[in-house]
Amino acid sequence: MTPQPASPPTPTSPPTPARARKPLFRRPAGIALLVLLALMLAFAVCEWAGWPFLRGPLQRALQDKLQREVVVGEDFRLRLLGGLKLQTDQFAIAAPAWAAENRREELIRAEGVRLVLPYSTVLSPLRRKPDEPAEPLRIRALEVRHLKASFWRTEDGRANWQFTPPDPQKKKAETELPSFDRLVVGGGEVRYDDEVIGLQMRALARTEEGSANANGAGLVIEGDGHYREGEARFSGAKFGFRIASEGLLPLLTPEDDNGTPVPFSLHASAGRAKFEFKGQAVDVLHLRGFSGDFSISGPSLAAVGAPAGVTLPSTGPFDMNGKLSKDGELWKASVGRLAVGTSRLAGDFTYDRRHPVPLLTGELRGDSLTLRDLGPAFGAQPPNGKAPKDDDPPAPEKNKKQDKDGQVLPAKEFNIPSLKAMNADVRVNLKKLDLGTQFLGDLTPLQGRISLRDGVLNIRELLARASGGEVRGSIGLDSRPSQPRWAIDLRWAGVDLDRWVKARNNRAEQGAEDSYITGILGGQAKFDGVGKSTAAMLGSLDGDAAFWIRDGQISHLIVEALGIDLAQGLGIFLKGDAPLPMHCAVGRFTSKGGTLDTQVGLIDTPDSLVLFDGTLSLATEQLALVLRAQPKDFSPVSLRSPVHLSGTFSEPKVRLEGKTLGLKLLASAALAAVNPFAALIPLIDPGEGEKNGCRDALQRLRGTGGGKVSNAPATAAAAEGAVRSDKAASRP
Repeated sequence: MTPQPASPPTPTSPPTPARARKPLFRRPAGIALLVLLALMLAFAVCEWAGWPFLRGPLQRALQDKLQREVVVGEDFRLRLLGGLKLQTDQFAIAAPAWAAENRREELIRAEGVRLVLPYSTVLSPLRRKPDEPAEPLRIRALEVRHLKASFWRTEDGRANWQFTPPDPQKKKAETELPSFDRLVVGGGEVRYDDEVIGLQMRALARTEEGSANANGAGLVIEGDGHYREGEARFSGAKFGFRIASEGLLPLLTPEDDNGTPVPFSLHASAGRAKFEFKGQAVDVLHLRGFSGDFSISGPSLAAVGAPAGVTLPSTGPFDMNGKLSKDGELWKASVGRLAVGTSRLAGDFTYDRRHPVPLLTGELRGDSLTLRDLGPAFGAQPPNGKAPKDDDPPAPEKNKKQDKDGQVLPAKEFNIPSLKAMNADVRVNLKKLDLGTQFLGDLTPLQGRISLRDGVLNIRELLARASGGEVRGSIGLDSRPSQPRWAIDLRWAGVDLDRWVKARNNRAEQGAEDSYITGILGGQAKFDGVGKSTAAMLGSLDGDAAFWIRDGQISHLIVEALGIDLAQGLGIFLKGDAPLPMHCAVGRFTSKGGTLDTQVGLIDTPDSLVLFDGTLSLATEQLALVLRAQPKDFSPVSLRSPVHLSGTFSEPKVRLEGKTLGLKLLASAALAAVNPFAALIPLIDPGEGEKNGCRDALQRLRGTGGGKVSNAPATAAAAEGAVRSDKAASRP
């Protein structure tokens, strides 16, 4: 093996010398870091110092943005972490440049100010497009040692708290005030003048500290004001209020702040209405944690419900007390006592404002409700007969005209718009409904359900018991059409008239005080109508009604009086009134355009058959009724002439039919020439014999000798229908 020659040695490269590392301050990342640290240090120093050099630029920026003069005090400290936080000894915003000379007062001047704004509020004007409406100004916290502010809004909707042109798409009443999460004012004065809703108000606040009495240190707010005369809801009512807390009570706190409730009291008055409250709350304006005892009185429930947006009926003077609480937008009231006239009521209610339309629910109960105490709700005067005062809820302008002379039915329009202010679902459970008359007994109990939704009012599931019988049905009002529509559907059966009718016959035999009429009453009524007042609604009624009495008795004296039977009437007057059995008592009526027309009307007794006929106009309040009595017995002195009831509701007139009576007297005068005794013959009514039951009376009406009004067969058929209804209603 041949040996290989050795390879020449490879030259070795000289070692590379190590590079020197640049200092950190010469590197880009280092420079950026140092700049950042410097900025952070500068920011920290400025944050610690309160950015005093920004006072001037901030003042100028606010003036440019708000387009009005702004003053920021010399003692100025600003914080930027966690929002814009400003502290200054003074802060003022002038009135807008377009304000009238009499409205040049500063919007706000505050001393000892601490203001916290979220960055969403600060940046909102920068993000907003020119054609977008401005968002409401949100202030997280505002604490002021002393404040003087003047807020006003003109009739065209422009307000001095608007810092941008008003949105033409918004209604005038929709202009939004700034919203506060927390607002604390140690003292000062606030004025508010709103021409849109017609409100003027002044409030003074002060802090009472170091007092050793029961009230202790706390906030006191006193104020007064009035609504412009003629305002639809408040009628120019003057009002005043006083709030006194037993500790520091913020005006506003954030919703997520579970603050400690502070005891406080509230006294307020508006005209003759007064409200008192003693309890606790976390803040004043939002009334978070609000609960306590209240009492309220006033000229009408409607008058005090209107400012709160609660639809209540018009009544006479009332007094109410109970417990009141608020949880968010949900109000709860436990009414221990509500006195309206002689009515005594109570109940538990909730008022939920979380819905687009507030909802009232609950139960109305009580010992007694007197019907006349609700008279003002239907346009009638209160039971005390006093006319409404200036602070009563007003009627529309057209209602201020006087009713026609002699008009009985109330023409005052209902407050229809209030039916759309809220919805409601309230159960009614009353022990007694007093009909307000000494002649009829009470309904015991009265139950039902009141519902109000989208302007449609219904009283459903109505049940009332009266002297062994009952009344059922429903009443409805649809306020949505220009002329509100009414619907009435009532049925009654089994009512014992001897127990229900209170009027007693003191001419009864043997000194007994029997009822003028007894029996079991039944009936029904179904009507529709339109109108904004009681008079308009009744004057437009269409429908029908009927009544019947079975197993009854009637005063003999009344029957003879209807027949103008002088001889028997005098005898009954002297010896005593014995009741007559009623074989039949039936009435049926139809209504068209507010005119009630009698289809059939009769009372059949062993003594006489009494017929009534005619019309009654609820539209013109005119009467045109006729009563005819056909005797079944012999009476020596009788003027059997129809009795006419005419005239108006306010001035009814009763007269005998002159033509029929005149013929009898004329015949008497002719016979007097032959025999003076014969002059009595035309006045002697021979009687028509004994008949029994409604069917016998109807058969007689079908005959030719009934002497009935026109269309006797049709009248008989109508009466038979009423009798059949009576039998059906009497079945269990």
